[in-house]
Amino acid sequence: MLISRTGHLITLINVFETTPTQQQELIEQWIRFVEAVKEEPGLIGAALHRSTDGARVINYAQWRSEADWASFVQKYREQFAPRAQLARTRRSPSLRSGLSL
Repeated sequence: MLISRTGHLITLINVFETTPTQQQELIEQWIRFVEAVKEEPGLIGAALHRSTDGARVINYAQWRSEADWASFVQKYREQFAPRAQLARTRRSPSLRSGLSL
């Protein structure tokens, strides 16, 4: 995923606390989910980052608008549950509007 500094995109950042034995499964489930929904309106892209100690996975995603993100959450809310069994969200999903650097 190429991080964009143009436009007024919305960036979502999730930090998931997990265990070294569950980190890879969480990543694999997340990748399958993103592959299944990658054509959803407004989704620009997503990237996962794993901690080297196996304790965290960070999801970074960009959306065209907050309305697109809200529509996506409403449509797929129930499908987030399997990942909740593999990790706990340290922080609630956090939306940030794009800034030029």
